[in-house]
Amino acid sequence: MLDIQISEKKFWDNNVEGYIFLLKENFESASKFADIDYIEKNYYPNLKEILKKHKFESKKGESFVLTGKKGDKLVQFIFIGLGSLENRWNIELENLRRAVGSAVLLLKKLKIKKSVLAVPNEKPFGLIEARLIRQMIIAGLMADYEFTKFKSDKNKDDEWSCEMLLSVDAKEDQTYVRSLSEGHIIGDAVNLARNLSDMPANIINPTTLSSQAKEIADSLNLECKVFGREKAEELGMGGFLAVDSGSDELGKFVVIEYNTTKKDAPTIALVGKGVTFDSGGISLKPADYMTGMKFDMSGAATVIATMKAIGQLKPEVNVVAVAPMVENMPSGKACKQDDIITFMNGKTAEIKNTDAEGRLILADALCYVEKFYKPDVVLDIATLTGACLYALGHFFTGLMTKDEVLGTKLQAVSLVTGDRVWPLPMDDDFKDAIKSEVADIANTGAPNYKAGTITASWFLSNFVTTKNWAHLDIAGTADGVPGVNYLGKGATGAGVRLFIDFILNYKK
Repeated sequence: MLDIQISEKKFWDNNVEGYIFLLKENFESASKFADIDYIEKNYYPNLKEILKKHKFESKKGESFVLTGKKGDKLVQFIFIGLGSLENRWNIELENLRRAVGSAVLLLKKLKIKKSVLAVPNEKPFGLIEARLIRQMIIAGLMADYEFTKFKSDKNKDDEWSCEMLLSVDAKEDQTYVRSLSEGHIIGDAVNLARNLSDMPANIINPTTLSSQAKEIADSLNLECKVFGREKAEELGMGGFLAVDSGSDELGKFVVIEYNTTKKDAPTIALVGKGVTFDSGGISLKPADYMTGMKFDMSGAATVIATMKAIGQLKPEVNVVAVAPMVENMPSGKACKQDDIITFMNGKTAEIKNTDAEGRLILADALCYVEKFYKPDVVLDIATLTGACLYALGHFFTGLMTKDEVLGTKLQAVSLVTGDRVWPLPMDDDFKDAIKSEVADIANTGAPNYKAGTITASWFLSNFVTTKNWAHLDIAGTADGVPGVNYLGKGATGAGVRLFIDFILNYKK
């Protein structure tokens, strides 16, 4: 387990086992407080030649470890390359997150229990030092995450723990204290979402997931309501009920509220898809496509984890999170193709494919949050369409909104947090794709329109009246992202960093 703290001491005055250096090209330190001249003078007179001989040139993504003796103690010098630091600030900021990830993974591999890393000069990364520290802490905590709960050979006595000290320019003050606290809260929230999503469907189902959401809310004195089929029938939630009908595990509808003490504060609504396992229903998925469907509740995990952080950070806005939780299973009770269902707002939909189920539960959730909370902003997040994975791959979340101002804000926040989004057009030309001859709309787009991610957004747009709505499709970013070391394997917690930063900085 990694614990990150701020060090008031000068870099070399820290008594640690590991000294971490972030180096630009030509072995120039990225921080003015931790150059490598000290090592050359005291340990390796030909350090740069040694590094070059081992093919370490401080390029982006490179790392190397040397052992030396400081006093009577063996220590490890860990070198991480940052490259030229001449790209756009957001690219270099992501580069820094991955460099921190590399450092943490090396600390873990070497079983180092105490280390120090000098915070780099902030200019290439576009953030003031305090915000840069926050991003480094979040990345470090994310890199430390591993899902090993069900590994029977894991010895708890051998679990790694390390204190990583961040060496800064000045003595610790309230700015650093706040950055440290926020970084830990956000990093822990991301890892909570990842842990919930990584859990198998025989452990996490609508009942257990809703119970965990309630426990988290209660621990922070947040309002929390959980209801099931009976209340859903009373409210006319035909979409939620249709998907819920096929499983023996009864669905749950979770609402968590954070209310600020500030008067006349705006309200932000978060809606997260919580399909704890998606078989496809009657439109059964092939076996290969069913593996990984435990991650289909990642949207719900994101909004639950975000609310945990919001309950601790206490922003001056009201936040409500809604998470409809169901299993999508085939049975004699399951909804069928050609069924026509009626949603909470009275609109009807023809079910053309029961595997397009996420939009059905989100539709009622969007209706619910608008009816009872009248939010200023609505953000929904879901592993909604395989088409999004093909459109944007694993590195960008699909962003769809008719509000250009909201879209621009979300994109800007995504560059700071690393939770990157990319806009797809909500053009009127796609609207007719979801027409139905027998109902108001159909739950899948007509094949000749293609663009399944966009047509799914058009479906959802029928259930929001506010202009300030954005839909985020995390089908590609929720899990299995390759090549990003601080994301590791499995769930990524996509959307948590984005939502928290958006909420903390929201102004009406």
